[in-house]
Amino acid sequence: MRNSTARDFSGLSKPALVFESLSASEVKRSLLPFYLRLDFDGRRRRFGGAVSDDSIIQHCDRLDLERSVVLSCSGEAGVLAAIELHPLASDWEHAEMALAENAEANRDTIVAHLLQLAAFAAGKRGCTALVIQSCCSERDFIDLLRGMGRVQARDDLLWLELGEYASLCSAYSS
Repeated sequence: MRNSTARDFSGLSKPALVFESLSASEVKRSLLPFYLRLDFDGRRRRFGGAVSDDSIIQHCDRLDLERSVVLSCSGEAGVLAAIELHPLASDWEHAEMALAENAEANRDTIVAHLLQLAAFAAGKRGCTALVIQSCCSERDFIDLLRGMGRVQARDDLLWLELGEYASLCSAYSS
């Protein structure tokens, strides 16, 4: 099966949106500037509180892409949204998911597609549930999660059971 981009359907010379998994060099080149452009509320949603530019730089420098996954959606102006997946144990049974987005148009579509890509990436690694900070608990976001699987609130966290995503990924990898 061939991959498709927005260009295949729109007749544009460049794809309107590109969804991809980032390498270490792409983290420095595109994710870091995106995180630095986030306003106070965007940083609070992504990092769980107010963070300085220096803290964001250190975070991006310390990202271990051997153990983590970073997915992004980019447009002409750069990264519009990103999801990081970090396993909570070495076996990836549960993983933390952190979302940052700054899309002015097509926000729900971009976030929904990134969530699906994240669920497949986590399921491929054997993950059965994603853990999300409750500061990402906007109603629209929770509705997107509910469309993917069972969502539970535990303490200050949301748990998304991957269900079909995990079983689909394990079926394809065997």
